[in-house]
Amino acid sequence: MIRDIIDIPLPFLRALTVDWRPDWRGQPPATGTDGSDQVVYNAFPRWVGAPQLVLPPEMVGAWRALVLRGQGRVNAYRVRMVDPVVSPVWSGAGWREVWSAWQSGLYVEPRPQMPCAAPAAAGATSIVVDESALSRPITVGSFLSYQDWPFAVTGRSGSGAATTLQVELLRVAIPAGAQIDVIARGVFLASGDAMGLPAYGLDRVARPQLDLVEWITR
Repeated sequence: MIRDIIDIPLPFLRALTVDWRPDWRGQPPATGTDGSDQVVYNAFPRWVGAPQLVLPPEMVGAWRALVLRGQGRVNAYRVRMVDPVVSPVWSGAGWREVWSAWQSGLYVEPRPQMPCAAPAAAGATSIVVDESALSRPITVGSFLSYQDWPFAVTGRSGSGAATTLQVELLRVAIPAGAQIDVIARGVFLASGDAMGLPAYGLDRVARPQLDLVEWITR
């Protein structure tokens, strides 16, 4: 099946709730003959999330058009895994200013990146990066990505051009010098055909609920 990837720009990702998490894909525990519990992991882990967005009236039509392009579960979505508490990404500009720029084709989405200072193999639990050009150090607990494959930061040591990050779910190799996205991006599928379609009441503010599962067979 050939899927298009629908890009969800950053201005839409005004989240009321943030709950990105790994789905380790473990099977229900079974009790062995000796009374011990056994948990089996026999599938590739993936990221899932069900963020709820809040969209002012000006954004509702454009959001509806974007979701309709997804055709339910037919196509996929490239989503920024925004976590405003751990890794704030918004500038001082208000959403109206950002939205006006987006509508007029003048919006330039921030995409901070940093180079991987040494090659890292798939499955590695640490990577060395050069964060000297970033506006702030990488935060423990934040999400990063390489070529739309997200991973999480679980610890750090060092600084500047020789920062070591402990990571989880690094599922692809990263060559030396490759650029890592500081605002993590992943490619996700909708869990249902009606996911994300906006509804609103008298306040005309839509609060669409997403339910996303990472597309790992792409």
